[in-house]
Amino acid sequence: MSNKLFVLVVILLFFVAFIVVSLDRDDTPGDKISQMFPRAGASATPSVEVQVSESQKFEANEFVTVAMLELHGKDKELLFRQLASRRASVFEQMKGLDVQEGDIEQNTVEMRKEWAYEKGERSLTGYVVSQSFAIRASSRAASASVIASLSAELDVEILHTSASLKNKAEFEKEIIHAAGKKALEKAANYAESVGGKLGMVLSVGGDSYGSGIVRSARLSKGVAAYSLDGAHADLSAVADSVEISATVHLVAELLQ
Repeated sequence: MSNKLFVLVVILLFFVAFIVVSLDRDDTPGDKISQMFPRAGASATPSVEVQVSESQKFEANEFVTVAMLELHGKDKELLFRQLASRRASVFEQMKGLDVQEGDIEQNTVEMRKEWAYEKGERSLTGYVVSQSFAIRASSRAASASVIASLSAELDVEILHTSASLKNKAEFEKEIIHAAGKKALEKAANYAESVGGKLGMVLSVGGDSYGSGIVRSARLSKGVAAYSLDGAHADLSAVADSVEISATVHLVAELLQ
C-alpha cells in the first residue's frame, strides 16, 4: 500500500512540475497578441502629402546672341591675322549699337585642316580658323539690332539667341514662395475634408527652373534676314519673356 502511495505522490509532483514549467514559458497567448499589434506610440504619424507646381512668365531683361566668325584659306598665319582684323571690325560695329567690349564674351580660336580625297589619296587643301563669341544686350531692341548687323556679314554665322533674367534668383524665390503657400492651402483642404486639421510640417522639398523662350537662329551666311536699320530690326527674332517654374512637395501632420 505504501509503495502505491509513493508512486502516486511521484506522479503528482511530476504533473505539478510540468504545469509550473509551462506557465513560465514566454509564448503565452497575451504576448502573441501584443506581437501581432503595434505597441502604443509605435504607429506612424497620420499625415497629409501634397505636390503643387507654380509657373509665371517675366519680361526678359538680358539677351544673348551667340555667333561664330569663320575664315577659310591656305595660309594659316595669314588667316589668324585676318581673323583678328575681322574680330576687331565686328566689335567696332557692336559699339555703334551701344554694346561695349565688356558685354562680349570671346571663346578660344580654333583651327582645323581641310582635305581633299582623290583616288584613295588625301591632300591638304587649306585651313579653317574660327572663333565664337556671345554678345549680351540689355534690351530686346538692342539684341535685334545685333542680329541684324551680324546677319549681313558673309563670314559670321549666328548660332542662336536667348533671353534671360539678370535677377533670376529673386524671381525664383517669389515663385517658390507662391508654390509653398498653395501647397499649405491644398494640404489644409485635404485635412478638413476628413474632419481633421493640419499640424506641423514634417518635410518639404522640390525644385525650380527657368527657361527663356529660346529661338534657334542658325542663319545661312550672307543672308540678311533682318533690316540693317536698328530702328526697324525684326523683334520677332528675339524672345521677349522667361518662364520660371517651381514644384513643392510637402508632408504635414494630420490632426484629428
